Amino acid sequence: MSKKEFLNFAEISKAISFNDVLDWLNILYQKKNGEIRGEGFIVSIEKNLFFTPNDDSKKGSVINFVSHHKQIDIREAALLLKTQFLSKTKESKPDRVLPNLTLEYHSYLTKCSISPDIAKEYEVGLVKQRSIVSGRIALKVYDSQANHIGYIGYKQEDNSWFYPKGFKRPLYNIHRITDKKVVIVTADPFDALRIISLKIPQVVSLLAQSMTAEQEGELKKFKYILLLHIEPENIVNRLYSTSFIKAPVLSKPLQEMSTQELLNIIKPPS
Repeated sequence: MSKKEFLNFAEISKAISFNDVLDWLNILYQKKNGEIRGEGFIVSIEKNLFFTPNDDSKKGSVINFVSHHKQIDIREAALLLKTQFLSKTKESKPDRVLPNLTLEYHSYLTKCSISPDIAKEYEVGLVKQRSIVSGRIALKVYDSQANHIGYIGYKQEDNSWFYPKGFKRPLYNIHRITDKKVVIVTADPFDALRIISLKIPQVVSLLAQSMTAEQEGELKKFKYILLLHIEPENIVNRLYSTSFIKAPVLSKPLQEMSTQELLNIIKPPS
């Protein structure tokens, strides 16, 4: 039997704020009078504890909150929070040389309406050589200063994403955006590349459903934002004070939309 990882529940609960957890989970909330209020819950900012007015059984720390929200046990919730917020990344060597992988065009990219030219230019494709993303469709990722920071990989068979240990999500494609006037934001990078294939280059991706604090800072530099997201409320709530943000209601995921349906959202008829 493998030894379970030690978890200091009190330390995890104290070190991680509800504000960060709610942003990570993409849950809409408002702050007022020392409280955070969301749909069905109230958080005391000073105590970093929550309660549910209509259900006394649902209360406690960030660990309890994640356990209820994701419907997982307390230990699993604590481990998830520790991995997400407290894992040490010092093991990674800062001066290590990242590989330049061979990225081959794949039929899944055709399915996503991403052209071979865009796949080549934006460095995305199947990895066959030995690597941490071998057998996955990998995207070469850069930070806002155009520094290569690694690869993320997608596996079509189980619809899963792989992120290297210690990887911090930048805004995907932000290093190519020089005009800070307007930007389109997607959750899935394949959706961003599909839009780019339509000759609309002002697009970035969150690389997940949630928005990190660093991504928030980058997006606040834009005057106009078109957010294409199934659950946009929390992100809109965090950006509306600095940018004019539009988040049209999506009747279905972008992947299921025809090219014309997608264009109608991006460029509505005048």
